[in-house]
Amino acid sequence: MMRPSGILVLITGVVSQLPWQKALAGSPHIPQPWRAEAVVQGRDEAYDAERFLHELTFAHQAEAPSAVENGIRGTGGSVSSDELYYDFRFRQDFGFREGRNGFLLDIQRSEDLDGAYDRQLVGFRQNLGERSELWLQGDVFSDKAQSDAYFSGRHYLNGRKGSNETSWLHASWIIPDAYFNDKTSTPDRFTREPQSLFLQWHQQTELRQSTTISINWSPESEFVSRQENLTVASDNVRAAFDHRQQSGPWALSIAIEGERSRRQYQLQGPQEGQRRDFSRDYLKVTTSARLNEHRLKPRFGLAYIHLDERGFFGRAIDDTGDIRRREPVVFADITLQASAATTLSPALYLGAPDIRQSFDATREDNHSGFMGKLALPLQFRLSATDRASLTLNPTFYLHKAAFGGGNLQFHWPM
Repeated sequence: MMRPSGILVLITGVVSQLPWQKALAGSPHIPQPWRAEAVVQGRDEAYDAERFLHELTFAHQAEAPSAVENGIRGTGGSVSSDELYYDFRFRQDFGFREGRNGFLLDIQRSEDLDGAYDRQLVGFRQNLGERSELWLQGDVFSDKAQSDAYFSGRHYLNGRKGSNETSWLHASWIIPDAYFNDKTSTPDRFTREPQSLFLQWHQQTELRQSTTISINWSPESEFVSRQENLTVASDNVRAAFDHRQQSGPWALSIAIEGERSRRQYQLQGPQEGQRRDFSRDYLKVTTSARLNEHRLKPRFGLAYIHLDERGFFGRAIDDTGDIRRREPVVFADITLQASAATTLSPALYLGAPDIRQSFDATREDNHSGFMGKLALPLQFRLSATDRASLTLNPTFYLHKAAFGGGNLQFHWPM
């Protein structure tokens, strides 16, 4: 059960981050470049049975911003007494010369299946005519060896930037740790340098309908970490599809994302000469329908997670494991108007996961059967003009008598 001190740490930690963040930093609809710590260390925990249920119940109450919208957006919540899940982003395009140029700032803090990460992208946008843009960005560190370089282009197929009807193609080429071999003070080296490629198609119409398709590919690279006594070759593909539309009184949405990762480790030191492989296949589907014209705005949805991971998980866990998770969840909520600026949206999440998880050094951790949560998000509208809101979201387990974790959300389009 969550201790009260854990709730205080959650609220203090999240609030301290809010001025610097915005939404969906972990989204597959923004570039997700290769990371050395992801393939060398990997994530530092074996997820418990409720992990993905937490992330689902911590999803934003406020509608996600459009793909071109600036602002601050974040969500964070306790997933255990000493672990915090968070996803924040602060993005701003400071346009000048009548919008023909722009200074780009994009600060991200999130996590994926390989652990947590931070990015601080600064850059410049140059318009080429009415429909095309070039972006140059960098994820800059004081240690030059860790800096990433981003080269991007976007072409608007119809409409113009900022209009209600917009369609574009966007491409990014990212060179992670661009100067690593020349600038590092460590004995580590790339023997095959990494790169990441990102491609996106987006369409939005005035009929409140939008579709986004994104692909992120990091082809095979090889990294020698003498500090961690290993060599790792890796490749990764992520893809995502998102569609939202208004159909009569119903607001419909579907989001699909997936990942395929492969790694080959050659371990040195006490494990001299040992080869260990790692594979991950991940799929997440979330779909929902909301009846906006009803006074309670009821929403019904279904989420499903499919995860297979097998092999050596990296130096953080430093073990070989086998994980199989199949997690269907149905959910529903209603919205109650508590005051002119406050809403309460009680929600039920009911699942029947089948989890098989084992590591060589620990016993098996399996779960099969009912699992559920009750969430009571209380949303405060801070500014109607700016559409800014703050949400406090306590949750409670339904499959055991315990507090299910607190969640804090902030949403401020700019």
